[in-house]
Amino acid sequence: MDRKAEALLAREKVIGLRQVMRGFRDGRIRCVLVAADAEEHIKLELEKHCGANGVKLVSVPSKHELGQAAGIDVDCAVVGIIG
Repeated sequence: MDRKAEALLAREKVIGLRQVMRGFRDGRIRCVLVAADAEEHIKLELEKHCGANGVKLVSVPSKHELGQAAGIDVDCAVVGIIG
């Protein structure tokens, strides 16, 4: 994972698609990190919402790396950065 993505993960965040979608509804999401190996429907949904809300979408190498970087013990497809 690149340093930029790691720096983003040091900020306040929500983990998982449901929490990120809730963050979009609340207007709290400033950036979304999605794993390159996430399911295609998740990536498409995030592209749609990020585009509609002017939010940057950052791809990271894998769900495993994203989960570790987010500080959880399981793989993770998506993390939303609150800002």
